[in-house]
Formats: sequence, C-alpha cells, structure tokens
Amino acid sequence: MIHLVRHGEAAGGDQADPGLSDLGRRQVHALANRLAFRPVRQILHGPSRRTSETACILTEILGAGATPSELLADRTPVPSPERRGDYPTHRWEWFEDVPEAERDPDGTALTDAWHKLWFEHHDEEIVLVSHAFVISWFVRQVLNAPTATWMRIGPIGNATLTSIGPNIAGEPVVETFNAEVVLPI
Repeated sequence: MIHLVRHGEAAGGDQADPGLSDLGRRQVHALANRLAFRPVRQILHGPSRRTSETACILTEILGAGATPSELLADRTPVPSPERRGDYPTHRWEWFEDVPEAERDPDGTALTDAWHKLWFEHHDEEIVLVSHAFVISWFVRQVLNAPTATWMRIGPIGNATLTSIGPNIAGEPVVETFNAEVVLPI
C-alpha cells in the first residue's frame, strides 16, 4: 500500500521554501495518529522544507525511517507546444506562470517517478510525502485518465491521505482519496 500525503500547511511569508505553520504541524500529528496502526516502515519525502518537516513528524510517531527523494520534488506538468491541445485553451495562460524550476514538460518526470515508485514499493506499506500537483498526477496515472485530468483532481488538502494499493491482478487502484483528518479542538 502506498500512502500519498501532501505536506501540512506551510508557514506564511515570502519564503521561497517555507516550513510548516503551527496548524500544519497539528495537521500532520493528527494524520500520523491515523496511520499509527499501519505497518509503515519507510517514509520518502520531497526535498522541500515543508515535506521534510512533515516526514520528520510522521517518523517520530510512526517509528519509520525517512529518506529524501527527488522523485517527490515539487513539479508541475506543463504541456510541450506539441501537447497544448491536450488541455483546454483557458488553461494555457496559467502554464506561462509556472516557475522554470518546477516545470515538467508533458509530466514525463512525474510519470517516470510514479512507475519507479510503484514498481519498487507496491508490495510494502510506505508513505510518500509530496505536493498537491504531484499527488494529482500520480492519481491521474493510476486512473489512466486523460492528461488534463490532474488539474481537475482535488483540490488536494494539506496533510490529507490518498492510499493506492494493488487489486487482485496487481494493478494499482485508488483506495482512499484526499482523506482529511479532523483536528481536535
């Protein structure tokens, strides 16, 4: 079972790589408590500060090891000029504002990342901590949905849980999607 987790709420401000806010830490603690009875032994997380801090909190509660992975870096699938037609024209302008460092033409890197992660980890219980667009793309891959579908999946909330496991034929299926954890008052 692969558990996809979006990082907790980021701290405000103009930081390029913010950590978690107080609310974000509480969100992740609540999510960790939900996962506490699962046999999770490994947590992979993206290189950003908020995914690292999320993984750190999960590690403390789950007792699992955490490892950074570039496969879970913050990426945005953007269409190459040849593939713009895969998206509605009203989305084209939005793509122009995607920072160069986050651009993943045609989602190629994310597709490769998903296939590698599924192949290596589908038979174990693992948590992958990343970002909303990454999780949306992975879910789109599992559903074998049209390219632009990732933009209509969600919104993926902070510290939410999406679980993907194999069906009887060994194919990935979405078992839980974007499940929020209720915070104690």
